Amino acid sequence: MSADFGPWLIKLNSLTFSQLANVQTVGIGLYLALAVIQAVSDGGVAGLRRRATTLGVAIAAANKAYLKIESGSILVDVGGLEMSFQRTNRTILYLSACLFTISVIYFAYCTIFYDNFAYVSGACFIFVFYLFMPIAIFISMGIYIKKRCVGVDIRINQLQLDYMAAALSG
Repeated sequence: MSADFGPWLIKLNSLTFSQLANVQTVGIGLYLALAVIQAVSDGGVAGLRRRATTLGVAIAAANKAYLKIESGSILVDVGGLEMSFQRTNRTILYLSACLFTISVIYFAYCTIFYDNFAYVSGACFIFVFYLFMPIAIFISMGIYIKKRCVGVDIRINQLQLDYMAAALSG
């Protein structure tokens, strides 16, 4: 069984730029929202730092010297994550600013020629550029952030368990 894209292509071929304006408006908003990724990565690292610092203070107060080394190592890793995400955030900010600028310029072009047919190529470009690309960037950056933070999170959880076991054993 094969898919019949004929009706879709006929419909895409008959769309005008004015009929695609809503897609472009949503896409422009999505490019603006890419700045949220910076807050997500900063918030995630801040949470890891807060947990690691609180745990380090508890370990120092309980005088558990053998756990201090791991606590310090985790804080170093969190610092490395912060520096890495600063670089990543600058790249995302630059990329989203460029894509936002292109999207506004193309939106202006489409507004001027609103009665013209977009044809299949123009409609596909609008759907890919304004909807698929920002969503793909969101998903890929979310996966990247999670992948980078999960190792440190596991180490913090393990250190918490070790600290609790040491505290309960006396």
